[in-house]
Amino acid sequence: MEWPILILLITQILLPAFFLLWLWLPSPADRLGWLTRVVYGAAYFAFVTVIGRWDFLGTALTLLLPAAFVAATGLSYLRVRRRRWNASSSVLRTHGFTAAMAVFFLALTARALSGYGYQETAVDLAFPFGAGTYYVGQGGGTASINHHHGSQSQRFALDIVALNGFGMRAAGLMPEDLSDYAIYDREVKSPCNGIAISTHDGIDDNRISETNTEAPAGNHVILACGTARILLAHFRKGSIVVADGAIVTKGETLGRVGNSGNSSEPHLHMHAYLGGTRDYNEGQGVPMTFDGRFLVRGSTVTVP
Repeated sequence: MEWPILILLITQILLPAFFLLWLWLPSPADRLGWLTRVVYGAAYFAFVTVIGRWDFLGTALTLLLPAAFVAATGLSYLRVRRRRWNASSSVLRTHGFTAAMAVFFLALTARALSGYGYQETAVDLAFPFGAGTYYVGQGGGTASINHHHGSQSQRFALDIVALNGFGMRAAGLMPEDLSDYAIYDREVKSPCNGIAISTHDGIDDNRISETNTEAPAGNHVILACGTARILLAHFRKGSIVVADGAIVTKGETLGRVGNSGNSSEPHLHMHAYLGGTRDYNEGQGVPMTFDGRFLVRGSTVTVP
């Protein structure tokens, strides 16, 4: 099993299951013990809801798991409601670690949530896909929810996948067939009126879990949209239909999603930057909004 999948199963399935069971077993000696477990569990659920990649397991879990925790909290309280508030001679020794871990996960959650906003002037764009439901796998203004954030030009980059009817990005956790990924071969549309200042095609799609680091963007298009430059990357080989210097209009088809470049599975990467012209690794990354909405990890967009 791939390490990312193992980590995902531990953090988003096994640990939530542990916190659900911990409300019951072993039975808390007092109400304070029960409360510290509840606060610790709630802090973890908040953390994993914000930073988790729920497109792997199904986005419905972002509602079902917290709802299950709330229900378990209410039911478990019935077992302890008549117990003493505190049965320990040393609250710090008995409950200190649990309380500290709750504070730790609350701090991590707050750090991730700080990436839900921005201070720079954003570039407002049209969403680059047609009908369907889409999920942001990477996005936001902090590294906690956007692994691109450490790069100056990609600080507010997005990785976008599509969701199938089960709220998953693919038919399985990590299928080997590219066509099993809901985003694969979807038409990518121009997010603005502008000029295609650079296009590149001819790079093969990678097999799942493999990447091409020699050509990170793979098959790609760079648009000049006013003063901003927009990179759209990882197109399918042979699918780009605009040429260098072409004038494009918002909603015009640019190509189709593939898995070329530094991409381990099909998705669309896009980021906006000022300066750098045709070099998408240069320039200053700026936020993007879509009809005024700033997208972050976990955001879903439904296009009718």
